Amino acid sequence: MDHYEHSHSEGNSRLWFSIAIVVVLTAVAILLVPDEESEKVEAIPRPAQVSPSPAQPVAGKKPEAEAGSVPTVADEQSPADGAETPPKAPKGPEGSAARAFLASAENAGIGPGELVAKAREFQQQGLAGDAWLLYFKAAREGDASAAMALAEQADPDFFDPGSSALSAPDPVQAHKWYRVAEKAGSDEATQRLEKLFQYLQRAAEKGDERAGLLLQEWKAK
Repeated sequence: MDHYEHSHSEGNSRLWFSIAIVVVLTAVAILLVPDEESEKVEAIPRPAQVSPSPAQPVAGKKPEAEAGSVPTVADEQSPADGAETPPKAPKGPEGSAARAFLASAENAGIGPGELVAKAREFQQQGLAGDAWLLYFKAAREGDASAAMALAEQADPDFFDPGSSALSAPDPVQAHKWYRVAEKAGSDEATQRLEKLFQYLQRAAEKGDERAGLLLQEWKAK
């Protein structure tokens, strides 16, 4: 009986030992099996590694035009395209038109009035130099309106760079031609001379030496 119990107890011990070995081996096997979920997570690239798909433009960058796309009218034609520049009228040397007119005037016996009318026409056409020559001839022949026109082109109060043959106002020239117009009987020229005198006084007070010299000559006459 004692021998049977001893054998039975020894068998139970071996059974439990075997079970323990199986449990240990199973645990080791489980630990050695790779974690599939972990591999899947590592396989997913980080956001910085993701390349944008061709259909998605990169932020801050304008998408390039697709090949074969039709350009707009603004791409092919600027606003200035198609606008023709009008041809400029032919223009000879300065004074050539006035000299040609004077040559014909001498043969036709044209007087100062016709010279002034033609000078105004030249002035409207932008031929300031030609207009000056005709005004000059008419003023020398005693036409007060021609002398007034020359004086106005030089007068600081009436100077217009678009219609004057001078590049800047010239009080000396203005004084000269206002005197000619005054002698020809223009009352308006006398009034303009008074205003020009006041202008020169103000300029001389500000240190304009030329204005001061002109005033001295003016007072001496």
